[in-house]
Order: sequence, then C-alpha cells, then structure tokens
Amino acid sequence: MPAILRLFSLVAFAGVPFALASCIDQISADLPAPPKVLVINSILTPDSLFRVQVSRVTSTVDSSSRLLSTANVYLLAPGRGAELLRNQGRGSYASPNKPVSGVPYTLRAEVDGYPTISATDTVPMAVPIREAWHSYPTGTDRNNELLGTIVVRFDDPGQTANFYEITAHQSQDRGLGQSPRQSQDFALDARGNAAMAAEGDAEFEPASLVFSDKLFNGQPFELRASFSPFSRIGGGIANGQPVGPRVSGEVYVVLRSVSRAYYQYRKSWTRHFYNQGTKGLGGGLTQLLFLGDPTRMYSNVAQGYGVVVSQAQEIKRLPAR
Repeated sequence: MPAILRLFSLVAFAGVPFALASCIDQISADLPAPPKVLVINSILTPDSLFRVQVSRVTSTVDSSSRLLSTANVYLLAPGRGAELLRNQGRGSYASPNKPVSGVPYTLRAEVDGYPTISATDTVPMAVPIREAWHSYPTGTDRNNELLGTIVVRFDDPGQTANFYEITAHQSQDRGLGQSPRQSQDFALDARGNAAMAAEGDAEFEPASLVFSDKLFNGQPFELRASFSPFSRIGGGIANGQPVGPRVSGEVYVVLRSVSRAYYQYRKSWTRHFYNQGTKGLGGGLTQLLFLGDPTRMYSNVAQGYGVVVSQAQEIKRLPAR
C-alpha cells in the first residue's frame, strides 16, 4: 500500500552528526504487505504461572496494535487435555498453574486469518549452588578502577547436555518493612574460564554469562569472574569529595539451569543487541552510524516467530571473603 517515508539527512559537524529538520523529504512508495504471521513469547519457570504473549507481524507504517487479544491459546502436556489459557487483555494469556520440571509443554496459538503456531520446551531441573562467595577489591582494570571477584561452584549433572546462565547483582536495604532494592546487574568478566572462552561471546559484551557443560559434563564446575560495582548504588559525593563505585549492599548470584532453546535464544539476542550499536538506555542518534548488518534471531516457533523457552533458577547471597 502507498506509504509516506521520511528521509533524514545527517550532517557531521565537529565529529557529531545532526539531523536537520529542513533536510526532511517525503516520498510516496508502495510497500509490500507483511506476511500474516503470528508471534508467541513465553518463559516457563517453576516459580511462576504460565504466561504467554501473542502478537502479529506488522509493517513500519501500521499504527494499529501488534498485540492480539482475539487469540485462542492452548497449553498441552503429556497425559493431559488441552487447556485454554485465560485472556488477560493486551495480548496476554495466563494459566492458574505452574510448570513442572522435566515435563515437555506445548503452547499453541490460533487466530482467525492466520496460520496456527506452536512451540514446545521442557523446564530443566534447578542445579543447586554448592559454594559461592565474593571479594572486593581484588584488582584493577586498565583504567585503574577497582574490581572484585565472584566465585561460584556447582556440580553438573552427567549423562545429559546442560545449559546455564549466571548473573550477579547487589541490593540495598530500603528500610523497615520494605523489600531490598536491586541494583543493575554486575558485568561479569570470565574470559579466563575455558568454558566461557569456548562460547565466543566476550567480544559481544554479553549482559549475562550463558554457557553449556560441553567441557565439564558430569563434573564439578567453578566459575571465577571479576566484576566492577558500577551501579546506581555507590558513587556520588561525600564530604565534598567524589566517591567511586563500591560494594555497599548485599551481593547475590543467580544460577539458572536453562533449556537448549533458552541457550540458543540468548546467544542470538546477545549478538543482535551488540549489533545494534546501542549503548546505554535508549541509545542515541550516534548509534545510527555504527549499526551492523542484520542478524537472524533464534526462534523455536513452528509457522511463526518468537520463542517459548524455560529455566529454573537458584539465588544465593554471597558472603564476603
């Protein structure tokens, strides 16, 4: 259908690009209609109810909502009949039940005029953290900023391929009767670990450590990673002097046992996010100059897009050493 496209001219001045309003041109173009394809997204975890979001593929000039509240979403599991999930509005659907580890679940979405889509995943068993602690400071980075160290040990189940995700953060008590406030996650650097090096993710600045047990299947595993406590907690001014980042709250590590689909999705998401050139919340105009070539996102949805993935996690407060 005919559409109006706005073309922006970028002018570089003193090394900084500017978009000038006077350099906006409008042209009429016939854009092909997008395919009639559904999108389904869900993360299954034994700690939460089944929740699903259903949307559709739209064009860049389509101003109507992508979220679909007219779908029939079914949950299927071995030995059980199909359960119709409750419509929560704005493309959200839910079940009053929680997933169980070791059971393969299938989510199927049907909308008039669209091909039916479905995806299946199995929630893994949580792997307990055997031992973990943190130390700070333990060194400095190339900018002479202080670094700490986090150590996590667990026993990998044998005879099967397992996949993991590890994050860490600090929290600060907000006062009597209030739950602790979580800071942004620490950026963990574990490039010295053979399992992490084999993943080839370091150059993409991953937000979390996602890895398989290919190099330690059925064996005890130790992760030793450095971290910098850059977050909303710490820093600022004290007694008229700048205060650098510091560990000022309790430190927690999250060990997630994830499905193969979760692992593959997170790997593709890391590369996609890095490829956008987005740095910081919201990015900026300058990121337009550093966009990479498009990358394909992983999907396990038959005849559609999105992902249905699963994880089971353990959270542990880390004592200081």
